Amino acid sequence: MSDEFKRKLEAYEKGELSDIELEDFEKELEKLEKYQEFLEVNSAEQIKDSNGNEKRQQKILRRSKWKARLQTAFSALALILVFTFFSSILTAVYYSWGTPNRVDVFRKVIDYSLTITDPYGYLGGTSTNTGPFFSLNTERDLNKKVGDETVKVGELKTKFRFSMMSYPERINFGKVSDSNPTFLYPMGEVRNVSEWNKLERLPEGTVVSAYLSFSKLIETKKVFQLFEGKEMDLIWLAVDTGFEGKDERVIFEPIGFPVFAIWHDDDMILDSREVKKGLFGKIVSEGHSSPSYTVGDQDVLHKQFLKTLYFLKDHERKANNFVFGKLELSKRIDYLETNGFKHYGVVITGPTKEILKLREEPWVGGLKVDEVSFWNWND
Repeated sequence: MSDEFKRKLEAYEKGELSDIELEDFEKELEKLEKYQEFLEVNSAEQIKDSNGNEKRQQKILRRSKWKARLQTAFSALALILVFTFFSSILTAVYYSWGTPNRVDVFRKVIDYSLTITDPYGYLGGTSTNTGPFFSLNTERDLNKKVGDETVKVGELKTKFRFSMMSYPERINFGKVSDSNPTFLYPMGEVRNVSEWNKLERLPEGTVVSAYLSFSKLIETKKVFQLFEGKEMDLIWLAVDTGFEGKDERVIFEPIGFPVFAIWHDDDMILDSREVKKGLFGKIVSEGHSSPSYTVGDQDVLHKQFLKTLYFLKDHERKANNFVFGKLELSKRIDYLETNGFKHYGVVITGPTKEILKLREEPWVGGLKVDEVSFWNWND
């Protein structure tokens, strides 16, 4: 505001302006009022535009943030998919490497471990499937033989990461007994350890599988002779390996072999071989069969059992997962090679009343019932 304008404004307020000066000054004031109105209107619009611009900017900023988040998420997902794809390829290569490859070796570790530690472990086989990130999943059915019927009682699942094996997960079907059947080592009299009374209460039309303990150690050949002509099946023979009977008479974790030989891949006989041309090379088809075996041939049974123990000794840390303690296979092998094979019990199955007759045999020390089923026996 100029000094001249201030002078006229003071004179205007005091009424000291002439008529001509008053008229000119009022026109000037009118211009100022219009200018003030213009400024007020323009300022309001600018504030409105500013608020609108700020909202638009916030909206753009939010949209940019979500876009950046989505781009990061998609990039991470793409990296995961690419890594998973390549890790799956490397996993397949890792487990298929070697002769025999790792999948075959791990499968045999599971199958052989169950065969020697579980009287029904020979029933069934292990299936495998590889996953990403160097993982291998295995699964197999857990079966029992009751009479002439094989019954599925559970599943066993195991996971590998590289060559490290997790503890097997057992999934049981139906009722699980609080006390699993056990053997008794022949060391004098023990009362109230047999379950013959259970067999007495069972009706005629039933079959049973049971753990039968001997009153003395018996050689393999003699065991098969004792069951010749009897109306029952011999399933599995528990082997005295030098550890049994040391601390207590009850044997919770026996080791033994089934009534047939445990064959290995290098035992198989090549029967046929055919080579065909394929799209990507030659396709070789081979047919194999197991060697001949006569039931009760103790030499074959002993040889193949020892061969299985030697195989598991090379993978003992994995095999130990199937027992509560340690197998200590080197000591067991040394004992068998020095002292030979003798048995303190067997697992059998057959008609209930036929098995009940064994109570009168002098070589029988005790019996524990495992499974009972309705009649399914083929005479």
